[in-house]
Amino acid sequence: MELKGKPLTLGAKIIAALLAIGGLVIKAFWSPALDIDAVIKVAAFVALVFAPIDLSLLATNIFGGKK
Repeated sequence: MELKGKPLTLGAKIIAALLAIGGLVIKAFWSPALDIDAVIKVAAFVALVFAPIDLSLLATNIFGGKK
């Protein structure tokens, strides 16, 4: 099974954005006591988990891949 890096990182970024937006909506309409800093930190963590893949793809495009 071969996993492609770009769809994984794109999916992580989409999930992170949805988490942040969802947290803001929940805070605005249902639970004003929700700690939005924690929601944003979780969303950032989800996106940053896949940062090494982004950096690897960037480095491969700049310096070339294995030959």
